[in-house]
Amino acid sequence: MTQKAKQDTPAMRQYHRFKEQHPGCLLLFRMGDFYELFFDDAVTAHQTLGVTLTQRTEGVPMAGVPYHAVETYLRRLIAAGHRVAVCDQVEDAKQAKGVVKRDVTRVITPGTLTDETLLDAAAENPLAAVAFHSNDNDPEGIASLAWCELSTGRFALTTLPASRVADELARITPSELLYCDTATGDAPPRVQTLADRLGCPLTGRPPYTFRPAESAQILKQQYRVKTLQGFGLSDTDPAIQPAGAVLHYLRETQRTDDADRLAHLHPPRRFDPAQHLIIDATSLASLEVLQTLRTGQTQGSLLGVFLPRCHTAMGKRQLKHWLCYPLIDPRKIDQRQQVVESLVNDSRFADDLAAVLNRLHDVPRILGRLAVRRATPRDLVALGQSAALIQPLHHALADRPALTETAKQAAELIDPLCDLADTLNTACVDSPPAHLREGGLIADGHDKQLDHFRSLQNDAHTWLADYQKRLIDECGLNSIKVGFNKVFGYYIELSAANKDKAPESWHRKQTLKNAERFITDELKQFEGEVLSAESRAVAREQHLFDQLQDLARKQTDPLRAFAELTADLDVLSAFAAVASRHRYVRPTLVDEPVLHLTQARHPVLDQTLAESFVPNDLSLVRAEGQRGKGEEGKDKGAVDSEPTTYDLKPTTSPTLALITGPNMAGKSTYIRQTALLTLLAHTGAFVPADAATIGLTDRIFTRVGSADELHAGQSTFMVEMTETANLCHHATERSLVILDEIGRGTSTLDGLSLAWAIAEHLAARQTRTLFATHYHELTQLADTHANIANLHVTVREWKDDIVFLHQIAPGATDRSYGIHVAKIAGLPPSITSRANDLLQQLAVNHQTPGKAATQRSPDPMPLFTEMLEHPIVEQLRRLDLNQLTPMQAFDAIRQLQQEL
Repeated sequence: MTQKAKQDTPAMRQYHRFKEQHPGCLLLFRMGDFYELFFDDAVTAHQTLGVTLTQRTEGVPMAGVPYHAVETYLRRLIAAGHRVAVCDQVEDAKQAKGVVKRDVTRVITPGTLTDETLLDAAAENPLAAVAFHSNDNDPEGIASLAWCELSTGRFALTTLPASRVADELARITPSELLYCDTATGDAPPRVQTLADRLGCPLTGRPPYTFRPAESAQILKQQYRVKTLQGFGLSDTDPAIQPAGAVLHYLRETQRTDDADRLAHLHPPRRFDPAQHLIIDATSLASLEVLQTLRTGQTQGSLLGVFLPRCHTAMGKRQLKHWLCYPLIDPRKIDQRQQVVESLVNDSRFADDLAAVLNRLHDVPRILGRLAVRRATPRDLVALGQSAALIQPLHHALADRPALTETAKQAAELIDPLCDLADTLNTACVDSPPAHLREGGLIADGHDKQLDHFRSLQNDAHTWLADYQKRLIDECGLNSIKVGFNKVFGYYIELSAANKDKAPESWHRKQTLKNAERFITDELKQFEGEVLSAESRAVAREQHLFDQLQDLARKQTDPLRAFAELTADLDVLSAFAAVASRHRYVRPTLVDEPVLHLTQARHPVLDQTLAESFVPNDLSLVRAEGQRGKGEEGKDKGAVDSEPTTYDLKPTTSPTLALITGPNMAGKSTYIRQTALLTLLAHTGAFVPADAATIGLTDRIFTRVGSADELHAGQSTFMVEMTETANLCHHATERSLVILDEIGRGTSTLDGLSLAWAIAEHLAARQTRTLFATHYHELTQLADTHANIANLHVTVREWKDDIVFLHQIAPGATDRSYGIHVAKIAGLPPSITSRANDLLQQLAVNHQTPGKAATQRSPDPMPLFTEMLEHPIVEQLRRLDLNQLTPMQAFDAIRQLQQEL
């Protein structure tokens, strides 16, 4: 037999057929008690999972995982970015004639997870698609995004400038990104760049799935409408192209009862970035909103402050969403603040709400599993228990002025949810099994047919005893025995001496040495019922389970509304719990570009350092009529087309604060906490301060820390300048800009020049800015610019050492104490001593800011006259011209020229 013939078996033909149907997927092929992988899939599994690589047929690599532990291996494969198709045996191997029938029962990809064991309960798992509508070099190009969270049904889309795609995807954090496939099969460069920045796997899709006509058609099929206008869309809207690609992909990977739709998907919601404070990818990372830069963990981030206070998984996901998408509508912000204040002021109300939330299960994801036929018995029971909480929730919300509208919404859900809860909780046991392979979900007394099957299993011995007694009475033979064995089944046994006394209705079944065994029609019927009772009971439970699932699916809309309502309440409850415990205050949001903070604290350090954290004040405000010349009539965010002149009139209303002081003293903490408090205020949360008045903000920009993007050919300084260019182009007077050490990645003069010009630009724009720097020369800007103020971090010197006070005070400082910090860091004494000597030699002579201020000319760049002197200057200074002849003076000048 040839090698090819050895591989061409019926099972392998099955394998190749399914592999062709699911290209790009690892195929887990069920064979007995294992899922097997073959060829390249086996090698991949060996490398990813560490499972043994072997071969049953020469030249066919194979690897396998036990079927009972497959979920564990699936989780690891998905985490590694692989797509997996699971091929199961769909008939009993004992009854199969020839090769066992198999079929792909599910396709699992990073962006289409629904199983509880594969998902992080506290994080969304979006599937996104991107469509660019212009070429790479078009600065005015646009793109469209669509993203869907299959496990909960959220579905959104938007069209935006192509330059904003990366920032928006950073907030969405997709687990898988779809793109229109190319002729080469490689992702386009800009798509690949997106994937590299996001760290998510890419999946190419056929071009037809992105075409407007096909996209419009599949959207109409999904929502069973004839027009998309009800969703605010048209058949030519560019946003429907990625939305259609998402739906095509979901239809291919999911199995539902309705081949044309996924019933739990929300109608597509057009996302409008203008309704939210914009926080780009750089700011999300540098402010550590979702995770820390050093560890990549939630603990230590802003999210980690509130996450432990959420009671439900859906609340934890909503919390992350709110932090990534703060509001800018003051009315909506005020509504959230009112609820938080109500909870803070009434601990009994907070406890009652927490008691309800603590008992809630993850309703949105249960609905997702119901839609794709992946729900378990425990899901159904959890749904019934959760739906029953609508009444105590409504009771807790009653008579709360801040929650009048919410209580009204809850009241409308009482009837449908209570009916569902009564049915599910009556039909199901309180502690259901994880699966229905052996039954055990439906409660006794719910279904007569199921009860009969169970009684046959449980009461067979009783029935047999009663039947034996009846036969003895009818025949008058006390030696009659009714029994059972696995070979012959049930029987009636008579002794050999009495075998002739058996009634004619008995049928001889088996002859033994000293006995004769018979069976009756009644006993045979009983035998058939008993032997099949277990399988029939399980089948009946599956039928009832399917009915209950159908009943639950009919209540998808009220269940979804209930989940959204409770998720919002959970986040607000978390805000209130943190506010109560850590003395947060309700911020005042005003429609002016101001920022006033009293005794403000960093949300994370306030918890980790507790009483040892030093709070600080801040005040940024634009005075009426104060505006940089050349700014009038300019569109917000427009790019300067000509040089701007600056108003040099002194003022006490700074919009830009220059913050100087040593490293480790708290400059970065101070500017970051300001941005975090601004973000929190726009989510409706209270803030860690004694008082806070915050002007409504359109964007938060940050340029903090150092990083490179070598994969994109960008150095650390290039990244710094790119990010700074972005904020300089787009920051408005309603923005908040956080700058830390701009210009440090290049030479001193280049960096200082850039930092100076950037500060002037932002001051002219009247953008609220905190600018931390070690360029002490910049502090002179406060003398010549109306809206720039100097702040510094206070320290105390003691016996050649320094003490950090972490207190922000008005005025500038002229020292950075870098060598002192190096000592604290443990740099060898020989190095710090030598550095001190060099510092004395290299020190720059500064004029103390404020001295002779009236004598200083309005030269906008005086710092360049105050740099290091050349040694020849000292030689010139020593020349006594009164003692030199003209020839000696000529020779001295010639010598100096030669030295130069």
